[in-house]
Amino acid sequence: MRGKLFSFVVFCILLTGVGPLAARDFPLPPGFKFDGHGDMRKYSRYIVPAVGWLQETPLNEHKEQRKLANSFVMYWLQINPDMSISLPEYAYKFHDIDQQLLYLFMEGWIKYALETRDTSTTDCSIAGIHSMVDYYKSGKATGLGKNELLDNLAEIDRLGRLRELFDSGRQARNTYLYLRSPSEKHTFRYDENYFNFSFWTINLVNPRKIVYRYMLDGYFDKWITTKDGSVTYPRLPSGNYTFRVQAAMSDRFTNPAEVTWSFTIHKPVWQENWFLFLVIASASLLAYFIIMQREKNLKNIALLKHERIMFEYEHLKSQVNPHFLFNSLNTLTYLIATDQDKAITYTENLSSLYHSILAHHDNDLVLLQEEMAVLENYFLVQKGRFGEALRLHVDIPPAALQHKKIVPLAMQILIENVIKHNVIAGSEPLTIFITATENEITIRNVVSPRISKEKGEGLGLINIRRRYELLTRKPVTYGLYEDEFIVILPLL
Repeated sequence: MRGKLFSFVVFCILLTGVGPLAARDFPLPPGFKFDGHGDMRKYSRYIVPAVGWLQETPLNEHKEQRKLANSFVMYWLQINPDMSISLPEYAYKFHDIDQQLLYLFMEGWIKYALETRDTSTTDCSIAGIHSMVDYYKSGKATGLGKNELLDNLAEIDRLGRLRELFDSGRQARNTYLYLRSPSEKHTFRYDENYFNFSFWTINLVNPRKIVYRYMLDGYFDKWITTKDGSVTYPRLPSGNYTFRVQAAMSDRFTNPAEVTWSFTIHKPVWQENWFLFLVIASASLLAYFIIMQREKNLKNIALLKHERIMFEYEHLKSQVNPHFLFNSLNTLTYLIATDQDKAITYTENLSSLYHSILAHHDNDLVLLQEEMAVLENYFLVQKGRFGEALRLHVDIPPAALQHKKIVPLAMQILIENVIKHNVIAGSEPLTIFITATENEITIRNVVSPRISKEKGEGLGLINIRRRYELLTRKPVTYGLYEDEFIVILPLL
């Protein structure tokens, strides 16, 4: 993390590109140069005044001077041996809001450490958050507008509970859960039955471990676990409901944070009790049975549609990997600068890949020949990134290609998993073997695990297995055999 901080600091200094600093209306050493020489400790007495000036100056004023002061403080931090910052992961959210907020966080940390000689990570982090939140509340962060994260941190600070966010004890209340309800009202007409809930947490101990589970009392009485922060109920029948969501740092959900929201969907007039009584009295027991059966069917249809939407959402989410998009665009940028013909070919392959993903995600099965065409586009995209360090050997009988079917996008997900979890380098090429018989297709590779794995939810193989279970009793098998990871899918 410290390496990331130094890279960030160097980038800021190079971007600023300043030479000697002249006398300004803010406290910087006269004639100071960013020349990489000299003992920066002699400039330490200028740091606190410079940080104080930055904390008092609105963002839209003295922009060039603010840039100089930021660069001076960051340069002093970079080559001063007496000060270090282990930039926490959550601090990058401040950079996503506005780069100046991350500066204020770091500079508040530095100022506190210099003034108090307290270098504990928790106390310095709290000082950094105070610096940023106080600046936001003061109105000097012009142009930012309202921000939920900063508003939530400000409220936690107002309640005097900011330190609780850094408590890593087993019974700690270090997670704050927030829910954005679909509406300010709590009662709805029968046709106002589309509901979307979004929720998020503030957790500074280990935000990557946060797991959610939710339940809609009155509709489905089992917890559903997810790492996503959104859930949609497209067609709820009439009734009284309470949406419950919990967040915790493990899927055991010990000592979770919980938020609830209750609401009612009124029945249509023809389903009100008094109307049903008249119908029953005048139309006999048969009419009553039809109405009740219709209500039951509506509820079952809503449940089935909700489950299908949730499954398709998780499936599509597992395909559009942000790391894959990031790497693909970086590769495209490089090819545009170096080889425009290859850039055009690479763009066409990338476009064909996403067209195939959008075209096939609603299908239950596709021909193996079509699936391999999607895989070919995906492999060409990855080949543009890794070159000869990535190899693919395919041995599939023509009859299987033309007549056998497979779950759509399964091959692309499996190859993506291989690339995600294994080392790929010129000195250590990754070779993937795909073979097929009349009844099954096998994907295998020699395991060469990465030291640092890409972030993922592990849903790829699970989604494939679940889709096969809906279509056939033939099993999906996978696992590590000696030094190879092997996946076997049935052909239908």
